[in-house]
Amino acid sequence: MCVVSMIGDHYNDKWKDLFPNIPISPTPPYNQRSIFPEITREEFNQLKKEVEDLKELLKRAKIYDEKNNEPNCEIETKMAFLREVAKFVGIDLDEVLKPKLNG
Repeated sequence: MCVVSMIGDHYNDKWKDLFPNIPISPTPPYNQRSIFPEITREEFNQLKKEVEDLKELLKRAKIYDEKNNEPNCEIETKMAFLREVAKFVGIDLDEVLKPKLNG
């Protein structure tokens, strides 16, 4: 398994109970406000810091995977969830992850 995929698994497992209403699909057809619970500013800032950490880990993992001939090995359905959590806190993972399917 590539490192990017392993990191994706870790954060999916970590956040799936926190955000159980996020549908896992590459092309989300939903209103973002309806799937995220109300959270405090402190919780938002903590989550944003975790997403920033995730992005940095993904950057390093991409380099490692490329050096070990495992580029672009992440599974889009797995990464769709992470993209949505990141989008919620204003962070774009597209510069790190392979391009989204269908757009």
